[in-house]
Amino acid sequence: MAKVSAEAINIYGAKIIYEHLSAMQAEVEGVMTSADIEYIHRMRVASRRLRSSFAIFRDSFPKQDYKLFAKDIQAVTKALGAARDLDVQLELLQQLHPKFSDPRLAPGVNRLQLRLKQQRQEAQSRVIKAMKTLEDDETLRRIARWAAPWLEKVESVYLYSPALFELAFSSIKARLQEVMNFDEPVRVEANVAELHAMRISAKHLRYTMETFESLYGDELKPFINQAKKLQDLLGSIHDADVWTEMIPNFIKEEEQRIIAYFGHNRPLRRLLPGLNAFAANRKVSRAEDYQDFLQIWDKTLQDGTWDKLESLINAPLNIGEAIKLLQKMEKPNEDENGAVEVYEE
Repeated sequence: MAKVSAEAINIYGAKIIYEHLSAMQAEVEGVMTSADIEYIHRMRVASRRLRSSFAIFRDSFPKQDYKLFAKDIQAVTKALGAARDLDVQLELLQQLHPKFSDPRLAPGVNRLQLRLKQQRQEAQSRVIKAMKTLEDDETLRRIARWAAPWLEKVESVYLYSPALFELAFSSIKARLQEVMNFDEPVRVEANVAELHAMRISAKHLRYTMETFESLYGDELKPFINQAKKLQDLLGSIHDADVWTEMIPNFIKEEEQRIIAYFGHNRPLRRLLPGLNAFAANRKVSRAEDYQDFLQIWDKTLQDGTWDKLESLINAPLNIGEAIKLLQKMEKPNEDENGAVEVYEE
């Protein structure tokens, strides 16, 4: 029975992992050429989901293979993340450009945009390096080869075993607890690190629920959507925090460049109004996003959203235990002498 349960988990894991693997493979060429920022975005999301699946189904892999696969995928995710963050920042600057078109504000914002474009070009070289490592190690092909024999058994093995539901329950419950642990610290608006950590936990909870979505069907979707909503709001808060930290550092770096070129820092004056105005804009946006987040988070607690999620993922386990007990009662047992003992009513 244990062998059958492990086999079902391996097959289910292979299905999920191969899905994310295929999503990554579909974006490789676009990521290498950097023709469109959406290639980076889609591959980054696929790589994150793949890493999340690896963590859940790590026992399905030989240890050495797991370490190599996880290391290579992590390197790609990191490189893609740096490039994607810059893409998002440049996209925001483009969207807000009309707000800072005033001749007094434009020089600073334009200079910031220029430097970020230069950083994005440098980040692309790191993306290509990580992709080449992935290619040289044959990581994606090796993962596909690992998945192939398991995928061949999809039709012959019943996947939705009690063991799989137990894995789903323990995985989702652990991620949910991580999110809940931040309830108190995120009520302090200045707790930048804790808000960022909760965003990561909300993302992990969402990906874990998505991994087991086929077990619970449409009933799990509202919880996935809620986690995504929290993740997005916390992401916007984090982006604003990054800007708030970045702008003063950017001003210092730009001042050093100006002094090195002109011998004095007077040209910096033209840049300060726009940079300071942009920083102020991000602080206002952050305050609004924080209030929206707190309102939505409190509503999930008041509505018992996460208690309902626990009840949903726990229900199949209760049914599974009842079925096991029923099977035990109906199955003849052998006594100590090997004779068959039959349960009577």
